[in-house]
Amino acid sequence: MKRKTLLTGVAIALISLSACTNDETLDIGGTLTQDSDKLTISSAAYNVATKTVMADSVLLRPNPCYLGRIKDPETGAYVKSEFTTQFSLLENYSLDAESNIASIYNGVAGADSCQIELFLKSANDLTDTLAALKINASELAVPIPENATYYSNFDPKERGYIRKGGLSKDKMFVYNDLSVSSDVRSSSGYINVIRFILNDPYTDKEGKTYNNYGSYILQQYYRHPEYFKNSYEFIQNVCPGFNITVVDGGGAYAEMYEMGLRVFYRTKNSNDSIIDKATVFAGTEEVLQTVKITNDDDVLQKLIADNTCTYIKSPAGLYTEVTLPVDEIFGSHENDSLMSAKITFQVINSVTEGDDEELPAPSSLLMLPADSLKSFFEKKDKADNVLYYSASSGSKNEYAFSNISTLVTRMLQAKRSGTAVDSNWSAKHPNWNKVLLVPIYIQMTGSGNNATPTNYEHSSTVASTKLVGGTANPYTPVQLKVVYGKFAQ
Repeated sequence: MKRKTLLTGVAIALISLSACTNDETLDIGGTLTQDSDKLTISSAAYNVATKTVMADSVLLRPNPCYLGRIKDPETGAYVKSEFTTQFSLLENYSLDAESNIASIYNGVAGADSCQIELFLKSANDLTDTLAALKINASELAVPIPENATYYSNFDPKERGYIRKGGLSKDKMFVYNDLSVSSDVRSSSGYINVIRFILNDPYTDKEGKTYNNYGSYILQQYYRHPEYFKNSYEFIQNVCPGFNITVVDGGGAYAEMYEMGLRVFYRTKNSNDSIIDKATVFAGTEEVLQTVKITNDDDVLQKLIADNTCTYIKSPAGLYTEVTLPVDEIFGSHENDSLMSAKITFQVINSVTEGDDEELPAPSSLLMLPADSLKSFFEKKDKADNVLYYSASSGSKNEYAFSNISTLVTRMLQAKRSGTAVDSNWSAKHPNWNKVLLVPIYIQMTGSGNNATPTNYEHSSTVASTKLVGGTANPYTPVQLKVVYGKFAQ
């Protein structure tokens, strides 16, 4: 029997024993192997250094997408989420013949009304459902290119994408619309929706004026049907998209689950009876959307300076950086195999525990090498338990990564390979033994026991937690607990 094969075969059994081992060599290898291949195991625990770092900007694929401005009760700072969206159309899109349109304005077929609709799925737990926000929808001058990656600091206005003198519509938004009866709002079929009514006269880039934006859309269809051949042509030639921003106010932060541009018009049939109709262009994952997150960086810097703990904040807020003691782990165990390496990050309960004004903790954290942060999300990688690991807080008020031994071993191998050709390799690669804890949203397919993760994204929800750690940590140190395996010579 080859020893490497045997070592792999007993690894799972040894991991289950890791919780009860200590620094002494345990004589249990004989129960797992033949006498000629006697295996001994040992364990150790190493203190781990942690600190808080700024997330700067993150890649946010708007699924889900959030709109609003909410106050963090822990810091008093505001977090704001805004976005741009394009609108798509179905293949083989068509409208009624122009001669059948009963809505006539200035002698040509037009629309009776037009609106942008933002359908709300849920509000953040801290949302004041009666707080008023002033929000704005502004027309883009040209489409934002699709062949680029946009991070949460992308500002369409600063980049010159907003059309000067173009359509711009303000609206006061309250999450609980009191103009709708409470009976209707509490009914199962009620859909909470923000509507920007675009019924003012609209002048296009050619200087032609229409009675509203919807009439502009219809006239483009009848004059240039080739513009409606597919979503790309529609976006390039008719509607580049809209930028949705928060102008003033705070207290609401809501998730969007659907967006659309709806045009209302009337047709007449052979009997000259009038029929009310509408056509919808959807803001979906099939077209480009960008998200802009605004945090109070001065406040975040103060949290970074707090060394009594470390912080995790989303969206686009703070991460915890962890320096793994790779050299210590293998210092006197060069000939041993690292069987398991477990690390747990304990949550520090807020002094306002149980208070409704406390931000929720992130549901899941991703651990990944510090230098892989951008590539992981840009390449749409997944947690593979090799380089990337995920953990949920659950009911234990902690994030436990049960076995990161492969990651630790690969870090050592990278250092050995690097220093073999460059003695200054470690100085040139200061993050070689560092990982980040990043709040994530995990998209699942299936349900129950059959549910599997299919996508990992930066979290765009407002969430926060404090972890035991930091250079002035007053609690038991964060430790990486390892188990070694070694065959007798």
